[in-house]
Amino acid sequence: MLNRVVSIGSLLLAAISVILFVLFGWWILMGRIDELQGIFALGGWLLTAIIFAWRSTGQAWLDPVSIVKA
Repeated sequence: MLNRVVSIGSLLLAAISVILFVLFGWWILMGRIDELQGIFALGGWLLTAIIFAWRSTGQAWLDPVSIVKA
């Protein structure tokens, strides 16, 4: 049960990260934030989306270091 909850939560966070990635991209185009802040924000949201999407695939064990090892 815990693995299912973690998978669903991770998938939700991955979806939110993708939405925020698009939002920050739009803000850069509209000039609401400058390019340097936007690059850091886009990189952070992209990395977060990749990590949580990988985590939501239902790994058998939930070792946080496994992301770095893989």
